[in-house]
Amino acid sequence: MSKNFEFDSYKMRLISVNDIDAYYKYGFKESDKEAKYYTGTPDGYTKNQIYSYIQKISNTTSRYDFIISENDEIIGEVVLSDIEEKNCHYRICIFKKENFSKGIGYKATIKILEYAFDELNLESVDLEVFPFNERGISLYKKLGFRVENEIIDEDAQALYKKIIVMRLLKQNFNK
Repeated sequence: MSKNFEFDSYKMRLISVNDIDAYYKYGFKESDKEAKYYTGTPDGYTKNQIYSYIQKISNTTSRYDFIISENDEIIGEVVLSDIEEKNCHYRICIFKKENFSKGIGYKATIKILEYAFDELNLESVDLEVFPFNERGISLYKKLGFRVENEIIDEDAQALYKKIIVMRLLKQNFNK
């Protein structure tokens, strides 16, 4: 199966070093505060740091970082990381609030989970979400994720101390 996906007017494909300028612009320089709030992404990444990051992740088989675009503008990302024999970790970020609640995250998540289960033959996918991200938690539960654990990060800022760990088993995936 190809690592390129389409739904509605959106495309998903693996990120490459050719995407550095646009990824930095839309994902870090111009991303909404609300997107950073829900993901806990700090300010201050430089373009050089992003370049190094993309070079590093482009040369590994333990993760797949996809960009989500519409009309050649990057609007988000979805990632499968820490890929092991039967499990991986998942995360998603839609960079601008204007693209929230349009079903983009839902459809991108379905595509990436189909890839994880059908092509990578994984048995489960894990994610971490902050308790205040009610929209995200609702989406994950709709797809079949279940709460596995809660983590307290004593070193994090107060808002980000508590993390909910969720897991989706292949047989519980609700497309």
